[in-house]
Amino acid sequence: MRIILVLTLFIFNLSFATVIFNSEKKEYKENENICFYLKNNSNNIIFLPSSAPWAVFEDEKFEKIIYSPISSQVIVKLNPNQEKKWCWKQENFKNKKVSAGEYTIRITYFENGKRKFATFKVKIVSDYSDAK
Repeated sequence: MRIILVLTLFIFNLSFATVIFNSEKKEYKENENICFYLKNNSNNIIFLPSSAPWAVFEDEKFEKIIYSPISSQVIVKLNPNQEKKWCWKQENFKNKKVSAGEYTIRITYFENGKRKFATFKVKIVSDYSDAK
């Protein structure tokens, strides 16, 4: 009976697979590239409005944008189980290094004709021994 319940829950969870947007780590030392990915774990094709549709913010309300890459304005198709990866060099719009602290990275994508956003937080630490 437990096996049937576990298998049912597993199959149920697969049917609600989602789009995942996250970094490779939660903390980075200063000057280290912050690399992250968007993985389409849904059953739908998703579309990106450009080759790099992400931005870095200093706040959770998305009012203080500090960086957004220059990218080609082409629609990028991401099929189910496909993944795309980018890296941020910890720079602002003036190509100056940002200070240690917490930042929010947000991506824009389209699924079933609807604009959606996904976010994650990342921490930059000045002493790598404090990073995880």
